[in-house]
Amino acid sequence: MVQSLSAAKRRLAFVIWNFEITEWEPFTALVDRVSKQGFSTVRLHLSWFNAETTPGVYDFAPYDKQIEYIRSRGMDVILTVDLQRKVHIGEDGIPTALDAVIDTDEFQYAYGADTHVPETHYGTAMVSYASPRGTECMVRFYTAAMKHFSEVFAPGVIAYAYPTFTPYCETEYWCAGAYDYSVHMKRAFEDFLANAYETPDELNLDLGTEYRTFAEVPMPDDSDRGPLGVLFYQCRHRVLKALIERLAAAQKTTAPSIPYAVQFGCVWDGASVRRCTYGFADLSACADLVVVDDAPGFDHAFSMDYVASVLDGSGKAFGNEIDGYYMIADGVTTAEGYVEQGLTSYRHNASVQYVANWMVDEPLSNYGYIFSTVAQEYLENDRPELAALPSADAEQIPVSCLKLFETGDAGDYQDDYRHITDCGERSGRICVTDDLTTKVYPHSIAGKNFRVDVITPAEQEKEEAKKTVKDTAMAVAALGAAAALVALGVAVKAFLSDRDDK
Repeated sequence: MVQSLSAAKRRLAFVIWNFEITEWEPFTALVDRVSKQGFSTVRLHLSWFNAETTPGVYDFAPYDKQIEYIRSRGMDVILTVDLQRKVHIGEDGIPTALDAVIDTDEFQYAYGADTHVPETHYGTAMVSYASPRGTECMVRFYTAAMKHFSEVFAPGVIAYAYPTFTPYCETEYWCAGAYDYSVHMKRAFEDFLANAYETPDELNLDLGTEYRTFAEVPMPDDSDRGPLGVLFYQCRHRVLKALIERLAAAQKTTAPSIPYAVQFGCVWDGASVRRCTYGFADLSACADLVVVDDAPGFDHAFSMDYVASVLDGSGKAFGNEIDGYYMIADGVTTAEGYVEQGLTSYRHNASVQYVANWMVDEPLSNYGYIFSTVAQEYLENDRPELAALPSADAEQIPVSCLKLFETGDAGDYQDDYRHITDCGERSGRICVTDDLTTKVYPHSIAGKNFRVDVITPAEQEKEEAKKTVKDTAMAVAALGAAAALVALGVAVKAFLSDRDDK
């Protein structure tokens, strides 16, 4: 048995969204309440559009005050830096350049639209991860924030810090929206194809198309699961990875005492194609903490073992998120279901539990026992024996990222997992192959280098037929030789017998 859990301290963290800076009295009342219900940490959001309203001028004072109060109640902080900006769209649907830091054309654009910027919560929009100027502004601000907080607070006060890009506060693309179809992403896709193929003609051989230039190749929608969809997914993955790693480098250089984290939505469900998180191991290579947020109805044992199996041996901590009380009101889950999610995630080696969307006073008062129960079992009392992943040579559940991309369905994998683990009572090793972001097509530069002789399916069939004929002939010849040897043996035996008689 091998233990996958890192040495990271276990935490139960309450999320204070704080997109618009929370007024002081409600903020302190909320912090007081959660400090009494077993929480060890507060995950606090810092919005870029609040802290930088004038280019190059930063106001972190409200967040300093909030962090100091959280610390006064005996809790640490996980700092989430939300990197969206405000955008205004007029009655005619055309955005106006009201944002003082980012130009309108640096934002992500919707499919088929030349002017419409997809607007999200709080009137904000996401910057295009492929925009050189937009991402430069993001990195500049994030660097300033990390420098400030590492200088103001002693090491350990901020347990983790990380950037998020979406209305759901995740380090990914927005799963509820379309892909980014901005001119920046279009240019990135053209560059990606030009680096992958020597000519458009060779791309056409793999796509079955007749594009004359790489610029003619469209960015597909999220229903395209064929070669073009795979290539665009790979492009989006590399764009996202580059941004995550630039921000990580800024934090590790400016604030090396603050560990770097990332947060993804599910990394194996049907929405992961829009999130671009199937290859999450590669995306999180520079992170110290990886958090996913399961929907209440998910198999949390499978989800945690999925993440643990991929990260095993990396030393990274990982965690899960418990969603809001409204899921109880809507009949999606029960309070007991949330207790089970928390306990199951910890049993399967999660180091961090986030509690999100619970900021309404009444539900938190009524359902606080959910979190005090989880805290008492895993934070306050002696920690129970942790579930360990089976050794690498034990029975495994193989998972293909390419198949997940093509089908959006992990049902068969989960069925196998439940069978092997007694429905999660034991941990199960899940062998995930990232054959999606590494997929190579025959006529690409990498494909031609990898496979010297590229042959068509028809040619392959002919080769197999030739091999069958050759193998049959060899078998017949071998049988003939064997028969001849037998006949020779009989003749020799008869000759010797005849000689003895004489």
